[in-house]
Amino acid sequence: MPKDPKMKSLFWGIIAGAAMAGFYLTIMLLTMPPSAVWLNFLAVWYLILAIIIGFGVQIGLWVYLKNCGMNHTNGAVPGASGTMSGTAMVACCAHHLADVLPILGVSGATIFLAQYQKSFLILGVSINLLGIAYMLCLSQKNKKIMSKLIKKEMVV
Repeated sequence: MPKDPKMKSLFWGIIAGAAMAGFYLTIMLLTMPPSAVWLNFLAVWYLILAIIIGFGVQIGLWVYLKNCGMNHTNGAVPGASGTMSGTAMVACCAHHLADVLPILGVSGATIFLAQYQKSFLILGVSINLLGIAYMLCLSQKNKKIMSKLIKKEMVV
């Protein structure tokens, strides 16, 4: 594991993005035939990639802030965003559950999810962007606090 805070955050950001991609692929393979997975991905690839990259960026920023002494970054924002991203990905292909698991009696819910598939994915991307903006705001606040402390130490 890297020791440098920037490399550590990059490492964990890549791991988080890969985990989200793996989660998406697993859900897809569990809910639809393998031959349809690629076609479904091609239909909404830009939203799926935005969610995967956005989640990785958020986790990377969170790790960076945590390693820079930002004690009030408790992981709630990336956790909530990751949950929403995962839910959006499940909603993306959950309408295929009616084909795979008709015994559950979820056909009404799956029709709803199919109808609003892109809306759920757009919501997931939007929440990722808000999470990234929040993390960047915390980063800027941290830089201002650190520069004030450095100036104060130089005066003393």
